[in-house]
Amino acid sequence: MFRWHLLLLTVITVALLCGACAQSEPAAGSGLEDTTWVLESYGDKGNLKTVLEGTEITAIFDESEGRVHGSSGCNSYGGEYRVDRNNLAIPGVSFTEMACLAPEGIMEQEEQYLRVLPVVETYESKNGKLQITAGNQLLIFREKEE
Repeated sequence: MFRWHLLLLTVITVALLCGACAQSEPAAGSGLEDTTWVLESYGDKGNLKTVLEGTEITAIFDESEGRVHGSSGCNSYGGEYRVDRNNLAIPGVSFTEMACLAPEGIMEQEEQYLRVLPVVETYESKNGKLQITAGNQLLIFREKEE
């Protein structure tokens, strides 16, 4: 009788471990890739700002290279990224350093966007929207219409 309980316990333990292993692998097709994402709003979760009219901030995730790149409104940027389930990391971002004068506030908007990227934590992609969180900061993108 004791052996059956021990065998049953072993089978259950192995099944749970196998399930945990399968869940910890990064999902292929994370929902980020093969899309040009256009930022719609950003900032503190309770006080989001709309992207300035006449500017476009984009993010393109290249799965084969493990890199993200795009326009930060005035400049171009790029860096590596990693995905594990719904966790997202963009540890280092490089960017060009041009100055844009118009529209008013474009450089402040760009600075806020670029400051959030290296500290992103999670993402959710569904129904043509991408939401990225970094602490209390939120980036909300939509799929770019081609």
